[in-house]
Amino acid sequence: MQIKGIARSIVDRLVDRTLKLGQGRNAGCIGFIDEEGYISRTTPLVNGGLSGVPLRMLLDKVVPMHNRSLLEGITFLPSNAVFIMSRPGKTGLITDVSAVDFFNLPVLSVGVKESKGLTGVGSVSPQPEYFDLATKSELVDIETLSASTMAEEREVLKQGTELSLEYLDVSEEVPLVDIPVQETPEGAMRGPGIQFARKSVRSIDKNLAEALVQKSIEAGSGREVAVIATIDEQGHVTGDGDIVVGGMGYVPSRMMASSAVDIQGKSLKDIYSSLVPFEAIFVHTHPGGTGVMHIGDANAGPGSWNRPIIAIGHDPQGKIKGATVIEVNEKLFDLADEDEQLSQAFFTADDPDEEAAIRNRKFGIAQEYTALCKSIEIQ
Repeated sequence: MQIKGIARSIVDRLVDRTLKLGQGRNAGCIGFIDEEGYISRTTPLVNGGLSGVPLRMLLDKVVPMHNRSLLEGITFLPSNAVFIMSRPGKTGLITDVSAVDFFNLPVLSVGVKESKGLTGVGSVSPQPEYFDLATKSELVDIETLSASTMAEEREVLKQGTELSLEYLDVSEEVPLVDIPVQETPEGAMRGPGIQFARKSVRSIDKNLAEALVQKSIEAGSGREVAVIATIDEQGHVTGDGDIVVGGMGYVPSRMMASSAVDIQGKSLKDIYSSLVPFEAIFVHTHPGGTGVMHIGDANAGPGSWNRPIIAIGHDPQGKIKGATVIEVNEKLFDLADEDEQLSQAFFTADDPDEEAAIRNRKFGIAQEYTALCKSIEIQ
């Protein structure tokens, strides 16, 4: 759906909120395009925290996010929805497609300068070529690890620079229009949504685990490898997709999906809500580890994409030290909600003791994510 413009009062509210928050904090909301092509209504504004606009709080304005993954929340957004956020210190120019890829919705950026106020409004709409651009970015980031000479690495870095230049042309300026704004109560604009089934994991196929570890050793440099596998009714995990080689300590979301499905021209939202089977599970290696995972693993698997995630730890010789799983469960989402709340509370702390308590609790949440790891059998 083409965006012809956005109500000036919506932009004014975002600018005003951003200036009042200060400290480099932004604000965001979900907007809705009317039949004439104008953004004339939004959800209530959400203040940005330590990591920008908290996505669970944002989606909670459309559908209650209790015990829901980000993917489940996104599926409730109607087809005329857009993601709007302010960008303190910026002009509104958008130079990446990560949010468009994640939401599969138009994204608007409202530039705000403290001395000037509004500096511009830019937008990026979902396009197949932008999703492929995101794939290229993932590959370039990882290909530096495959370079065996300085000349090869220089060439990869050159490709990355050229790719960055392509991002300069993805956004367009959005006109401000003087039209009435409709009030939108929480939950008033909601799509059909998807509630994913959840399965408990008990064991993983030994041949699959050994194949992953062997590939991990071949890749070297501490690089993780991964595959999208399948959980049966007994909770046993068997191989399904092709093994992909990621980076040091991570496997990007698009690369992970390419293990099992064709991702060309498709957004992450569509890939994980429509193409990757509901009974899929992420399996990856932890070179040098024992299989214990952390908050990053939890967010990359069940927190974002509503699939359990398994880590297989191994030593440099290929000996498997263990395997654990973080499943999709209510406790995980409760921790995610609390973490977002603490990221907001950080800015309202009145003294060092209060800030220290917030920081300590955030560390505590990270520890509780690790406690969600459940050992599974390799058989």
